[in-house]
Amino acid sequence: MCTGTATVAAEYVQRNANKDKVPAIVSALPGQHLTAKVIYDDHTTADFKYIWVTFFPSECYMMSCNQRKIFSVVKLRDNCKCRACMDPSSQQKLLNTPALDVNIRPKTVSINEAGSLEIVWNDDELHTSVFDPKWLFKYGQSFMHNAFEMDNAEKEGLPVRSEPELWDRTDIWKNLPELSYNEFKNSEEGLFTWLDMFHKIIGVVKRFAYVKETQYGQIFDVINEAKDGAHLAFTGMALAYHTDMNYREKSPGMQLLHCLKANNSDKENDFGGRSMFVDGFRAARWMEENEPTAFHVLTSTPIRFSIKNSGMRYSAIWPVICTNSDGDITEIHYNNRTMQPLQAPTHVVTPFYHAYKLFSQKLNEASAGLEFNMVPGDLVAFNNRRILHARSAYDPSKVERQGNRSWFLCI
Repeated sequence: MCTGTATVAAEYVQRNANKDKVPAIVSALPGQHLTAKVIYDDHTTADFKYIWVTFFPSECYMMSCNQRKIFSVVKLRDNCKCRACMDPSSQQKLLNTPALDVNIRPKTVSINEAGSLEIVWNDDELHTSVFDPKWLFKYGQSFMHNAFEMDNAEKEGLPVRSEPELWDRTDIWKNLPELSYNEFKNSEEGLFTWLDMFHKIIGVVKRFAYVKETQYGQIFDVINEAKDGAHLAFTGMALAYHTDMNYREKSPGMQLLHCLKANNSDKENDFGGRSMFVDGFRAARWMEENEPTAFHVLTSTPIRFSIKNSGMRYSAIWPVICTNSDGDITEIHYNNRTMQPLQAPTHVVTPFYHAYKLFSQKLNEASAGLEFNMVPGDLVAFNNRRILHARSAYDPSKVERQGNRSWFLCI
């Protein structure tokens, strides 16, 4: 990517801003002295200096020297790096992607003195986004190529699984799977009941699986941690529904949450920090049966998940919904905070955002999830590749909240 003062073909943008149909680009060639020659389907041509930006109804075309990039407009809005949209300390996304208007349009477009693309969005807040040229170069779809960012991991065979029993809030409360520690630890019947309920911290799991070592260790405390770069789980912020560690080569299977300390809430004193769980398979099955096109998009579009922790970068590529060779739903990978900019053909971007929003709405239906306050001694076990979990916000100055978390690899 070249550097220097950037200029915009503002006259061209203004000239075509109100047209229902603007000329389509059929070719773009680098010219001399940091210029580019663009040829349109109406046989007109135009020369642009250095960075050229123009917006079509749902796409943004950019030119920098001999590099041509295409962005879907909604993708640009989704990747705003301002403090309201991204936590500056942890670099985790705060923007609620499913809430975006997939038909959002820019109000103004300009290149600032630093050579960055600056967009004021045509929404109620007139939100402003600034994009560094290096970021645009990295995440822009190549002008002449439309290819997914592919994962090099070899496809492995999946074990045969019985039909999962899907649930919503009513179903799970009618038959909430519960087992005492003593019953599990001291009887074979208890062990069988546990394995049967789960469908297939340390002292318990060594009876049937091994602990998955992660960057956090085998067991770690989840407490409010007011320090720079802290994971958002260690703050009092609300955490939307998500699955954990989608950025690992293989995300953990069973996850255990053990409550050590908690303030008991009541109707008069709701301190927040409620635990929430929802069946991702149920939402995915509904998509498959009622919105098959959106389901196909979520099963076939590779998404990169990434996080930086303790000086290390973890990254992996998964679709939101994984299926096996028989078409059975096997895994859910959903975490808006660690999802990276979508790398896909432009004709796939808008359908993906539509499907992603639809899936989120299904997950967040009031009738879908299980919600309660954990009390000291509670141990919740769930399939992290199926069950999404969330937490309501709480005030760390008023609430004492501590828990242990462990992951287990159950393939």
